[in-house]
Amino acid sequence: MSGESNDEYQRLWKQYMEVEHRELEQRRSGQLGRALGRALPGESQEELDLIAEEDRRRAEEGLVELRSGDDIWYKHIDELTHEDRQGRIESENARAAWIAERLKRQRRL
Repeated sequence: MSGESNDEYQRLWKQYMEVEHRELEQRRSGQLGRALGRALPGESQEELDLIAEEDRRRAEEGLVELRSGDDIWYKHIDELTHEDRQGRIESENARAAWIAERLKRQRRL
């Protein structure tokens, strides 16, 4: 990697990690619980509360979720590497799809 392209890589990685840290902060403040709201028919409020609390606790520990298909694991944010980006993208996409589906169901009620 030339000096200029390495500088660009470092700049982009720094921006990516700033976004990851902001999202971790949002999770620490209970973002998932607010996004989930109240249980929909067929859901358990206790289970939703537990999911939200576990997410907040993991965020407090600095853990982010990675995913590959059905495999899910957690890694400390400071240990993320360039190779982890795909797993982070898959995880965020799965979470966004789950929340979007719940919102769609909620609108139909």
